[in-house]
Amino acid sequence: MQKEQQISNADSSTNGHASNSTSNNAGSNASLPLCDLVMKGGISSGIVYPKLIARLARGYAFKNIGGTSAGAIAAAACAAAECGRQSGRQPAAFATLAGLPEELQAQEHGRSRLARLFQPTAALHRHFDQAMRYIAARDKPRAALSIAAALIHWPSVLGAALLLIAPLVMLATHLTLLRSAATTLAMLGTAAGAAWLTHRAFALLPAPGAGALHAAARAGGPWRKLAGLPPQQRRLAAEAVCAAAAGTLVLAVAIAGLPGHAGPLNIGVQIPFLLLAPLCIACGFGVGLWRWGSALLRGLHLNFYGICSGRSTGMESATALTDWLTAYLNQLAGLPPGRPLTFGDLWGPQDESAPGERAINLEVVTTALSQQMPYTLPFRDNAGAFYFHPGEWSHLFPQNVMDWLLEQAPVPPLEDAVTAPDGSQLVRLATNAHLPVVVAVRMSLSFPLLLSAVPLYARDFTDDGKLKRVWFSDGGISSNMPLHFFDTLLPEHPTFAINLKEAHPKYPIEDAAQCGLDGRVYLPDDNSRGMQRYWAPSSDATPAGVFRFLANIFTTMQNWRDEILFPYPGYRDRIVQISLRPGEGGLNLNMPKAAVERLADAGACAAEMLYRRFHPQGGGNGWDNHEQVQVLSVLGNLERLARKAGAPGAAQRWRQAAGRSRLNMPEKALAGALLADLAAMGAHIDASGASVEDRMYRPRPVMKLTPRL
Repeated sequence: MQKEQQISNADSSTNGHASNSTSNNAGSNASLPLCDLVMKGGISSGIVYPKLIARLARGYAFKNIGGTSAGAIAAAACAAAECGRQSGRQPAAFATLAGLPEELQAQEHGRSRLARLFQPTAALHRHFDQAMRYIAARDKPRAALSIAAALIHWPSVLGAALLLIAPLVMLATHLTLLRSAATTLAMLGTAAGAAWLTHRAFALLPAPGAGALHAAARAGGPWRKLAGLPPQQRRLAAEAVCAAAAGTLVLAVAIAGLPGHAGPLNIGVQIPFLLLAPLCIACGFGVGLWRWGSALLRGLHLNFYGICSGRSTGMESATALTDWLTAYLNQLAGLPPGRPLTFGDLWGPQDESAPGERAINLEVVTTALSQQMPYTLPFRDNAGAFYFHPGEWSHLFPQNVMDWLLEQAPVPPLEDAVTAPDGSQLVRLATNAHLPVVVAVRMSLSFPLLLSAVPLYARDFTDDGKLKRVWFSDGGISSNMPLHFFDTLLPEHPTFAINLKEAHPKYPIEDAAQCGLDGRVYLPDDNSRGMQRYWAPSSDATPAGVFRFLANIFTTMQNWRDEILFPYPGYRDRIVQISLRPGEGGLNLNMPKAAVERLADAGACAAEMLYRRFHPQGGGNGWDNHEQVQVLSVLGNLERLARKAGAPGAAQRWRQAAGRSRLNMPEKALAGALLADLAAMGAHIDASGASVEDRMYRPRPVMKLTPRL
């Protein structure tokens, strides 16, 4: 690709960072500086990550890696590849990862490998196909109309017609009931055929009547509101009007030609006949919609609230998402296909309770809907015990993962055995080093309704220790881009973050342009940029704007914690923004080959920009600038704290509080000394007449205690 040729092949070996910021692991990356990486979720948007990771891997060793949803897949793949490289088992792991976009765009029977990873359960296959067809359609109104037409339950239409219309025909013609019913069906069939032929004419010819309809809309009257519609919707409206008119005309002619009585009686029959015909169609649509919705609810309930479980269904020749991912992570890590890759494989022999001591630290986010809170996986020590039902989990994870989980599960004493409501014995979930990476990723990637939620069980000690089911769903529900994952006050190496967003209308995407100048990828190059956030104009010109309003409510609840960090100093300089066109990423599982290649190349471009900005041999001053920004933020907040500690009476009040605490005598003495030093620092600041706080970059961050995810 052209953009790949523009990316430099700079030598990635360097010792430009301090010794404590370089990898000391065995393997070809021993002298590479360290970096952390956080990736946003987005299902098929994750296609941007493989080449991005592979390009960064040429200049960095990955220390801390995090993500959510599809970002969790990318994070796990990055960690597995780094494990394969550091262990020496798979030196070319990142080259393998870079080839993933090409693998996922391979076509079979008109569907990409990416699309075939998502295999719906048999009961929901129709719903899945309709949803994917609508998402992939360029003309959304036409696609919606087509799906709605497919929902019509024609036996109900015929039944309603026989009940409502056939008696009118019998009254008008004195035909027998059987002949009246046959006549009714023949007339309705003829009218439906005329409407269908008109619909097909629109697909083959310029829209007849569209110009006249648009002129009527401009002239005013009942068509006035059509003038503001986009061309595709105006065409669809014209098509609907013409098809309905054709069907109505044919039906009216058929009624007028009924035998038996002349004009006035037949004309009297026409009006109720024409009114009842659409009512029959509406009845059929209502019944079809009810059947469709009932099947959807039943299927979701039986499949853990997801259309796809992630497992192979046997209806596709290719393996499904979870089965494929389990094998792929082992391939990247250089492990045989037996047991799954675990967090212990990533951590190495270091103390697993200290993330900073782990060789490779992988963390992903999941959301416990039942508890209405997020968790980081692997679980923190204070998360408590979780149990799984082997029968339930066998529908979500392949056999080798289930075998490993059962082997590694702690065996409780007989009196402490935990049973499910159905009497089955539950198994405690393996924790820490023994937890398979694919389990954590699957719990983070449970896109609502698309992928099944993951059920676990835990005791509620506020309710007499009752065992309750906890539903875990997509981590993006609570934090779609966990920027805060690896934050430290004084970092030793950079933490890069990748944000995926809608394209900015002022900076259109130009695929042929040079990397960084194409409107696709953006990274601020100084501290005055990246401070403002673009938002799309509200679509409230029509009543349909309420749907956008509701969607914005959900998006705000989901993303506010992540979005609020974007413009802050120390964050905005290390977040690379990748813009997506409509139809790219998201739930577009069957993107064209060209679109997949563009997204993959955008990832490589983003990595190149980070390399040039931050790497010691990249020629930029990104890391030096980041250190300056960060130290000013820390010292400015420390100054604020010292001034408060040095306020009249503050030091004595807090020393008394420390004296009443649970500290022992040496610890109380240390606490008193720390408070005295803070007060002395505050007095020194006041006497100096200078202020670091005033020189902090804006918007000024505040330092405070916050829960750990």
